[in-house]
Amino acid sequence: MPLTRERDESRPRTDKGDIAEKTGGARRQGISWRVRAFFVVLLAAVAAALAVNARPVRATTMEAGETIQAEMFARQAQGDLELGPEAADIDTGVLGTYKVPVVYKGKTYEARLTIVDTVPPTATGRVRTAAFGTALAAEDFVEDIRDATAVTAAWQQEPDVESMEPQTAVVRLTDAGGNHTDVPVQVTLVFDTTAPVIRGVKNMEALLGESVAYREGVTVTDETDPDPVLTVDNSGVDLDAEGVYTVYYTATDAAGNIATASATLTMRQKPADYVDEQTVYEAAQETYDSIIEDGMTDMEKAFAIYRWVKYYIDYWDESSHDYWTVGAYQAFTRRGGDCYVYFSAAKALLNMAGIENIEVDKVNTTHSRHYWLLVNLGDGWYHLDPCPRKGTAADNSFMLTDAELDAYSRAHDDSNTFDPSLYPERATRSVQYMVDYDSFQIVGQDAPAA
Repeated sequence: MPLTRERDESRPRTDKGDIAEKTGGARRQGISWRVRAFFVVLLAAVAAALAVNARPVRATTMEAGETIQAEMFARQAQGDLELGPEAADIDTGVLGTYKVPVVYKGKTYEARLTIVDTVPPTATGRVRTAAFGTALAAEDFVEDIRDATAVTAAWQQEPDVESMEPQTAVVRLTDAGGNHTDVPVQVTLVFDTTAPVIRGVKNMEALLGESVAYREGVTVTDETDPDPVLTVDNSGVDLDAEGVYTVYYTATDAAGNIATASATLTMRQKPADYVDEQTVYEAAQETYDSIIEDGMTDMEKAFAIYRWVKYYIDYWDESSHDYWTVGAYQAFTRRGGDCYVYFSAAKALLNMAGIENIEVDKVNTTHSRHYWLLVNLGDGWYHLDPCPRKGTAADNSFMLTDAELDAYSRAHDDSNTFDPSLYPERATRSVQYMVDYDSFQIVGQDAPAA
């Protein structure tokens, strides 16, 4: 008979329905947990996205040298943004990523600004004669370099230092962004036996205890060396003792040629009415603030100073010529004086504006003394005389060349004769086309050229 297995009723029964129900329940429980986790993550991401999109500012990138504007950080059409004051401290000529404070509806947000440089530098190659046997620096053979970032110059194609024939070399300019420009330059090597030329050395006066600007107005030029070295020997001067001392000037070019000059320095006691420079600048501050505006060019500042001194000081023949600070203080406290007061007031305001200036003295003093200034706005020295003149000739004397000053002087009874050898070389290109004397405005922004 066939064998049969008896069912063991003591073991628990599990049929397929029970298994399916339990398995399905476990699966449903697992799916529910995963779905909940998914939605939690999704909601968190949506919340984060909404929070980011709710910010009124965004990160942005700008080209080096541009001006930071609040609008560049606006998200979509968001307006009414203002830059925080710290934004003014960012140098847009330095590449990098910066945190910029941006104010919107009274709340300050932090926006990210990345400054890049994608524009290569530009420059003009110089036609230069250099001394045979001297080191030739690439930067000496280019000029008018323009770029928003720092630029380095190196030889891409070096000149043949053994050749005396005119030749073409190539200078490579590289900016902070790695952009480069190759500039052809013309080089001629010569045997240099010509000494530099020193200009502007003249006798000086100073007051006991005051510092002396020995190099003021002194320039050195050389036919082949663009940067001859000037040394000043003032070792024999005692600034605390009255007397007449000799100051020695020596200029040396790259080829070793030497030029010398000397001048006397007279040290004397301070006058009884002496006024120190700081007191003058304090007296002039209100005037300076009223005529100088943010964003003015140096030429516009100089013209505003010229106008104020010429038209807001009354001319009367009374002033001390002991020291320029005395005359300047009289100008700002009494609003009147002679040409020395006009000169001194202009000097004080030009100093405050950071504009280089030099006193010029009239040489033909048979019937009068006269004082005016040479000013340098970065492109050469020009004459500036704010003292008003009587007569029918035009009374305009702002930023004049020597030729223009000579015509002005002859029209006003030789008012401005001077010794050119005592002053740095002056610019020869007229800039009068930029000056509107009727409206007192600078009508062009071309830089004066020497």
